[in-house]
Amino acid sequence: MEVGSMARYRRDTKVNNLLITKKTYRVIYRINGKKREATIGSIDIPINVARNKAQQILGDVAQGIDPLEKKKAETLNQAFEYKLQDLLDSKRKCVYVKDGKIVGDTRASWTRDVASSIGNMKLEDIETGDITRLHIKVSKRGKYQANRVVGLISSVFEHAIRLSLVQYNPAKYVKKNPEFERNRPLTDVEFAEINKQLNIIEARSNPKNIKAIKYIRLCMLTGGRCKSEIGSAKWSDLDGNKLILQNHKTDYQGKPRVIHLNNQAMAIINSCDRNNETILGVKYPWHMWNKIRKAAGCPDVTLHDLRHNYGTMAGETMKLEDVKELMGHKTIRATERYRKQREHIAKENMQKVGNYMQKIMMSN
Repeated sequence: MEVGSMARYRRDTKVNNLLITKKTYRVIYRINGKKREATIGSIDIPINVARNKAQQILGDVAQGIDPLEKKKAETLNQAFEYKLQDLLDSKRKCVYVKDGKIVGDTRASWTRDVASSIGNMKLEDIETGDITRLHIKVSKRGKYQANRVVGLISSVFEHAIRLSLVQYNPAKYVKKNPEFERNRPLTDVEFAEINKQLNIIEARSNPKNIKAIKYIRLCMLTGGRCKSEIGSAKWSDLDGNKLILQNHKTDYQGKPRVIHLNNQAMAIINSCDRNNETILGVKYPWHMWNKIRKAAGCPDVTLHDLRHNYGTMAGETMKLEDVKELMGHKTIRATERYRKQREHIAKENMQKVGNYMQKIMMSN
């Protein structure tokens, strides 16, 4: 154990200039004849990430670049790349990484909304007002989507703090849009009409549209999460009459997500092209779904509502604990919504009976 300028530390066994203290990783170097010390980040970042960063710093020093001066010029876009690389190196499971790769939506969202707006600004120059103005702009396209963008920026700043690139997170103080639990159960008439419109378009569609229709039907028939489960399922995930997904939204204990497939769903899957890596071989069918729901007279219904509708129908004949397993929920609390929806439907039906009885009584 040696004594550094500010705290006791030990040297790393692989990168000699990397110092490890109780709270931080630091790197020592000499430039212009002066010995200097730069903080890499907090001790909770993976050691391999700290080593990579230390080697980058020492590489800059070898080229005559002072890391402490360079740090002041780090941009938000650079911090974003550091964040993604850390996730890949550490192999942590999170919403931004799947199968050892960055989820496409993550980079697409950043490129579309952040990269060209505030991405090239220095981290230390970005203020809450800058992120708030971006949040307002994205909110015009989607309020919840705007919240997700701010959440992504916030996670990048938190990582930058751990790397000692910046002192505070300005995204923390952005006032987000209120979010409410969506409750949009489909009526039996709406569900039948959606199916009718699918049949009409299927009868006159080209192969590309047929793939989109199969995507929508599987969302209706399985209760799977549309993008992360149904759209991403690979042929290698198929095991008999079920999908076994190793990487999924509720993968907190290393357990796979199992989606059981009924005969109707299996018929659709068996009709798909096995030359594609994914079973459906098509991207999220937004345009097709928008066309279908408008034609069916329910333009406010989302593809994710089909999952909720499946849960509600399952709740009509199954115990709540069984519905929880079927839907892949982490806790029973998430499944409670389907009990509430069933109660709502029961009240409506009860009132219909009451109205009918009153009509008969009034006629006499």
